[in-house]
Amino acid sequence: MTALLAAALAMAGCAAHAADLRPVDLSEAARVADFSAFVQDFDDNYAYPERAEKPWLTWNERYRSAVLAAQSAESYAAVIEAALDELHDFHAEVRAHNPHRWLPVPTFADIWASEDANGAAVIAVRRGSDAERAGISVGDHITAVGNVPLSAAIAARLTPGVDNHDRKARDWALLSLLAGRADEERHFTVRGRDGAERNLTLQLERQFYRPPGALASGRLPGGIGWIRFNNSIGDIGTVAAFDTALEQMRDTRGLILDLRDVPSGGDSSVALGIMGRLVKTMLPYQHHRIPNYGRSDIERNWFEYVTPRGPFSFDAPVVVLVDHWTGSMGEGMAIGLDAMKRAVVVGTPMAHLAGAVSDFTLPRTGIDVAFATEQLYHVNGTPRQDWLPPVLVADAAAPAPADPLMARGIAELQRLIH
Repeated sequence: MTALLAAALAMAGCAAHAADLRPVDLSEAARVADFSAFVQDFDDNYAYPERAEKPWLTWNERYRSAVLAAQSAESYAAVIEAALDELHDFHAEVRAHNPHRWLPVPTFADIWASEDANGAAVIAVRRGSDAERAGISVGDHITAVGNVPLSAAIAARLTPGVDNHDRKARDWALLSLLAGRADEERHFTVRGRDGAERNLTLQLERQFYRPPGALASGRLPGGIGWIRFNNSIGDIGTVAAFDTALEQMRDTRGLILDLRDVPSGGDSSVALGIMGRLVKTMLPYQHHRIPNYGRSDIERNWFEYVTPRGPFSFDAPVVVLVDHWTGSMGEGMAIGLDAMKRAVVVGTPMAHLAGAVSDFTLPRTGIDVAFATEQLYHVNGTPRQDWLPPVLVADAAAPAPADPLMARGIAELQRLIH
C-alpha cells in the first residue's frame, strides 16, 4: 500500500471537512505531479490488476496534454474522470464537486435498460423517480439521447483507449447516459410499446421520493413483518432505527428485509450492526482479497465475520429483496445473509459494483479520488459483482403489477414458514 493511500485512509473520517480548508495548488507542476501520483497509486492498489485491458499503463502519456491544459479544479477533475471512465466501473470516480460531472450509477439512476437492435429496452424504472413521473415504463425503448441516436451517443461516451464493442463497456456507457450529467437536463426520444415516439425532458434537479426517516416498517397479513431501508445504510443512526423496528417485529413469524432502495451503498459498521441482530453465532459473511499486497506475487486474503449483538437474535425466517438499486454495501448484505444461510434472497440482478472502495486525496491539487482496492467475494468464491439471487426474478418484459418482487418475497417467506 502506498503512502498516499495509507495517509488517505487515515484521514477518511475528516476528509469532507478538510477538503474545504486545504490550500489548493493548481499550478502546472502540481497538476503534473498529482496526476503522476494518481496513476502510480492506482497501479499499486487497484483491486483488479488482472483485467485484460489495462488502460492505466498509458494514462500518463495519453492524458499529458489534457493535464497541461486543465487550469481549473473542475477541468483538472474532468481529466481524471475521463481516465477512470476507461475502466467502465461505476465504483471508480472523482469525488470533487465538478458541476459538469457524469452522475454516479446507481445512486442517480432512475432507468435501467439494455441495448438491443431497436435502441435501449427499458427493463426497470426506479420508483418515485423523475423517469417514473415522466411516464417511462418497462417495455419502452429509448432511441436517442438529446438529438443523438443511441448507438452514436454510446460511442461518444466511450473512449478510444479500450474495446468499445465490449458488451459490458456498452452497458456502462448506456447507464451513464441515462443518468446524465449533474448540470444538464436529460432529453430522450422514447418509443412506446405501441410504436409511437415521444420526446421527453427530465428536469435538472433529480428528485427521488421516499418515506421520511432511515427506514419504513410494518406488518402484513399472516404474521409477516417488513423493514425497508431508505438509502440509509451509510448512516450509523440506522442501526438504532433498525433495533427499534426489530423490537416491534419480535413476535412475527417471518421478516422481509427490503434492500431495493440502497443505491448509494453504505458503511460496514451499519451492515454489521443490522446483520448482527439476525444471527446467534459469529459467522463469515464475505471474503476479501488484496492482490499485489506489497509485491505482485503476494496477496492478502481474509474472511469478515458477523458477530451477534443486541438483547435478542431474531430467529424467524427472513427473505431479502434486491434489485438494480441494491448497490455496494447493500450487495454485501445480500451475499452475506445468503452465505450465513440466514435469509433467502429474492430479486433481479443487483447493481454489480465491484470491490471495496478506498478514497484518497491528491496532495497538492486537493482532488478526491475513489476506486476499488479490495476484491470482494461470497464465501463460496463467487465475486460479489457476479453473484445472482438464488430466487432470481427476471426483469419484466411488460409493465408489471404493483410490486411483483414483494409478492414473490411474501410467497417465499410463506413457504419457509410452513
